[in-house]
Amino acid sequence: MTEDKGLDPAVADKIGEYVQHKGSRELLTKLQADATLSANESAKKGLDDMALLFDYLEAFAVLPKVSFDMSLARGLDYYTGVIYEVVTEGSAAPSSTSNSSAPKAKSSKGPKPNADDDDRSNDPTVGVGSVAAGGRYDELVGMFSGKQQIPCVGISFGVDRIFSLVKARQAASSTPLASIRNTEVDVYVMAFGGKGFTGLLPERMKLARTLWDAGVKAEFSWKVKPKLPAQFKAAETGGVPFAVILGEEECKAGTCKIKEMGLPEGHAEKDGVTVEMARVVEEVRERLRRWYEANPGDALALGAERMVLGERS
Repeated sequence: MTEDKGLDPAVADKIGEYVQHKGSRELLTKLQADATLSANESAKKGLDDMALLFDYLEAFAVLPKVSFDMSLARGLDYYTGVIYEVVTEGSAAPSSTSNSSAPKAKSSKGPKPNADDDDRSNDPTVGVGSVAAGGRYDELVGMFSGKQQIPCVGISFGVDRIFSLVKARQAASSTPLASIRNTEVDVYVMAFGGKGFTGLLPERMKLARTLWDAGVKAEFSWKVKPKLPAQFKAAETGGVPFAVILGEEECKAGTCKIKEMGLPEGHAEKDGVTVEMARVVEEVRERLRRWYEANPGDALALGAERMVLGERS
């Protein structure tokens, strides 16, 4: 700070005192009462912005999940307001809540900060580091468009870090990697028939739309007259847990079959269960609920809440 930026050593030491602070509303209140900061127009505006942000965070009941870290800095100079980094439970180090972990600004020569946009990528106090970061940059777009100031706020994600956390979670999980599905599809809509089979494509499309409207992730073959083995293979390859099967006779009777994939030979429902078409959504949801309760590792691997029993993901 003194050699590269030309700051007075006393100023650098003063900054070093501030960057050690980390907290929440109580820290903001303390800083607002600081006469030195209040006398500085830029600092006062920054604290006013933080106060407004805290009001919004409180309105959404997420303030306890946010840490006001005075040591945080971004490596690019186009930011004009609040900056932030996202640290997950898996990426944070055990000592991340300690104020002593915050990097201190010294007037003496020390190691130069990381030059890329993620300033704390090598900080051992935050585990693998932040998994996302960004901030407000109101003047950036105007620099290129030549127009008036355009309000902007953004965030970027560290894909490699996210994958490292996923790998670590998978290593600690009891679910083997080979059992993770490569699709989120829950139901594969199929059709079968004998001689003169039309493929029932409109019927499959209608049923898929009904499931989609109910929030169930469904899929069907785009072919007009797909062969049943090929449909089963597509479902098995994707690890789809259920099939809803239409047949010409079943359609006439207003019924269909729900089949759980992968059931062992001799199981009572190995060939599927016939249900009324009017109750297919209810039956699918209930069976999905039971399936996810029996396979909790699968829901964890997909990294999303499921829509069952009317709950939106």
